[in-house]
Amino acid sequence: MAQCPQCNTSVEEGQRFCANCGAPLTPEAAQAAPAGPAMPTWGMGALIGSGVVIVVLLALLLSRTGAPPPPPAPPPVAVAPAPPAPPPAPVKAEPAAKPGEAPPAAVPDLKGELLTVLNSMKDGHQRKDIVLYMSTYSLTYPGLDAKRKATLKSWENYDYLNLVFTLDDIQSLDPNNAVAKATWYIDTRNRRTQELSSAKQTYEIRFAKEQGKWRIRSLQEQEEEK
Repeated sequence: MAQCPQCNTSVEEGQRFCANCGAPLTPEAAQAAPAGPAMPTWGMGALIGSGVVIVVLLALLLSRTGAPPPPPAPPPVAVAPAPPAPPPAPVKAEPAAKPGEAPPAAVPDLKGELLTVLNSMKDGHQRKDIVLYMSTYSLTYPGLDAKRKATLKSWENYDYLNLVFTLDDIQSLDPNNAVAKATWYIDTRNRRTQELSSAKQTYEIRFAKEQGKWRIRSLQEQEEEK
């Protein structure tokens, strides 16, 4: 067994190059080997390992630098301005009262108030509600109790099937007194004989306001014009 003159590694007889350092072991091998010192095996391994590390680093660098750039941010969305608010409606000023005068008051609907009284009378007749019916008369109505008894007696004998009235010729005498003409068209049925009858009656009615409510002060039947 021979030794390598370069690294003292054991070599076989007739081996041309050292397996450890690559040195030529025969004259023929020395002539074929390139000039310069031979690189040992461990040096070759280190060189190859360094090349692998460089390749890996280059691959990582290229993978980072080659990544596509992030997409650009979307452009800002334009918001339409809110429409301007409509101008406020003009306020109609009430006429100012003259110095020394009271402000104008609302004019009451006299006809509407008197119609309310006669409608209550009509409802009392049709329902045969004596309380509602008598509430339309003034406490100073002449013969108030006799009116109540006559009405109850009439209801015992007749059913009021239809009551229609008109109210005309309304006159305001003062804030608490008024006069008007009412015409009634009445359809009744006799409860005993079931006989039907119709009548037309016209009255001059005087109204008086008591405790803020209009009531009938007096009734005067008018003769039918021929």
